[in-house]
This record gives sequence, C-alpha cells and structure tokens, in this order.
Amino acid sequence: MALNPADRLVSLHYRNHQRRQVLLALLVITFLGGLFFGTLNWMRGIFAAALIEFAFAAFCMVAFPLVRKTRHLQAWTLAIVLPWIAAVWMVVSLPAAALSVFIWGLVLPILLMLLLGRRIGLTLSVLSLLGVMVIAVQRFGLPQNPDQLAYAANLAIGALAILVLSYTYERAREKAEQSLRHLAVTDTLTNLPNRTLLYDNFASTKALALRQKTPLSLMLMDLDNFKQINDRHGHDAGDHVLRETADLLRKRLRKSDQVYRMGGEEFLVLMPDSSLEQATRLAEDLRRRIEALEAWHQGQPIPLTASIGITQMTAAEESFDSLLRRADQNMYWCKENGRNRIRAS
Repeated sequence: MALNPADRLVSLHYRNHQRRQVLLALLVITFLGGLFFGTLNWMRGIFAAALIEFAFAAFCMVAFPLVRKTRHLQAWTLAIVLPWIAAVWMVVSLPAAALSVFIWGLVLPILLMLLLGRRIGLTLSVLSLLGVMVIAVQRFGLPQNPDQLAYAANLAIGALAILVLSYTYERAREKAEQSLRHLAVTDTLTNLPNRTLLYDNFASTKALALRQKTPLSLMLMDLDNFKQINDRHGHDAGDHVLRETADLLRKRLRKSDQVYRMGGEEFLVLMPDSSLEQATRLAEDLRRRIEALEAWHQGQPIPLTASIGITQMTAAEESFDSLLRRADQNMYWCKENGRNRIRAS
C-alpha cells in the first residue's frame, strides 16, 4: 500500500516511538547484563570478556539519556547495535568463553528487526549470523562426526528459523501498521486526509515556505445548503456529493497542494508557493466548477454551490489558528452575502 505524506508522517512518528522504547529497554538490559557478566567473568579470570562487558555497560549508561531525547534515532540505533554485534563477536571468539555465549548470536535477528525494520534489520542479521558462524568454525572446526553435525545443524537451523520468523513477523507488522495509520489519518468517505495531522503538516509546510521565502495560502470551502441536500435527497445523496467534490478537488489542485476534509461539508486546502492572488484565481475556478458539477443521485440532479474563504500567511509568527480564523471569517461573509461566492483577505 502506497502511503501519502500524511500517512508517512504519522507512521514514522509511531514507529520511532516504538523503536525508541525497544532501544531504551536494550540499553537497560545491556547495562545490567554488562555489570553482572563483567563481574562474573572477572571473578573467573576471563579479564578480556569482563573489560568488554564493563565498557559496554558504561556506554549504555551514557547513551540512555541521549537516546530518550534525540531526533536522530536511526543514527543512534546504528551507533549502539553495531558495537553490540561487534561485542558479541568478540566475546564468542574468546577461547575461554563458554558455549552458552553463542545464544546471544540467536538474539541478534529479533533485536535488529525490532530496531531497524525488515530491510536494514535483515541485512545486519544475515551479516551478524554469518560472523558468528565463521567464529564458531574457527574455534571448533567443521563437524567431524554425526553427533557434532547434529549439534551444529540444530544451531544453524534454529538461527535460520529465528531469522525467517523475525522477518515474517516484522513484514506483517509493518503492513498492519500502514493499514492502521492510513485509517487513522484518512476520511473513509472521501479518501482525503482528515484533520488529525493538519497541525503537524501545517508546521512543516510553513517552515518550508519560510526557508524558501515563498508565499503560503489557505482556502476554506463549505458546500452551501448541504443540510437541505441531506433532508431532500437523503444522506446517501449527501455522501455522493461529498465524494464528487473530493474528486474534483483532487483533479484540479496541484500535487504540492494539500486538501483535507475538515468534517461535515467543509474542506481545507493548504497551498504552498501560492500568493493570495493565485489562490483567489484557483478558488474562483473551483467555485465555478462546483456550480457546474453534474451531481446526480437516483436519477435526480442535485444543485450544488460553495462558499470559499481565502487568506495568506502574512508574518513568520502567524499561527495556523490565526490563518484558519481569517479564512473562516471570509467564508462566513460569503454565506451571509448570498452564498456561492469567494472572499480573500
């Protein structure tokens, strides 16, 4: 399923929240495990392993508060998991390390898929497991008898099963997440984005306009006498009119314009790189096309007009609420002065 910009934004927000929590949990577990196994290995005289574990515990303690606040989560994730993989390789390669340490190699695919997603996670999982296998062959050699072969096959097939299951789970989870996010930010009747992410999208659109020193305009449109359409023709007819209007907006607006269904019969359009004059011309074109729209329901024509308020951002500190309020005032002026007209200010 292809995601529109609104879907991608909310999907990224929730995905980053989830991965941040997993990464923080990993840091806590690694810190506690590093202290425990570092102390244990020091007491056993395995000083190299102990130093690696103590160093990683210290790194986790420093990284924890930074990961909680960072905006560069992907970079921090790689900065943590790559040394984590290297630490696993170093520990399992130590001659004095017990066979049980190889269990950490099996944890890597699950961890990497959760933190990095199926694409990067799969690549690093394959590389990390291959590294563990190479180290195992260097330490113990190739299987020389059926018992050794059975032992090695159990580990290899178990690792492969964990890898495949982790990938399959992450793929299914990503698809389910995309579907849920799409439902969360999309009006199911018109298939337009709803107002859930409007504030976030406005913030990024405004920032881009300020950075590029280009105008930003807003259009608020309300279908006239919509309640009468519902009362006279039924709610199915009203739904049909809303879908027809949404289709018209999609066809007539530029790719850079953002159209939302605000609720009821109201639609809002953010128009980057559009002056008030340009937005006014577009609004007049839309008004005429809506008036000429041949909306039929069950063989009956449905007359349709719209009142449209337009405004333009005039100052860098101007908020979305301020713009919306001005566009709303212009739209209601149209309503009070005969409907089926536009006003810009």
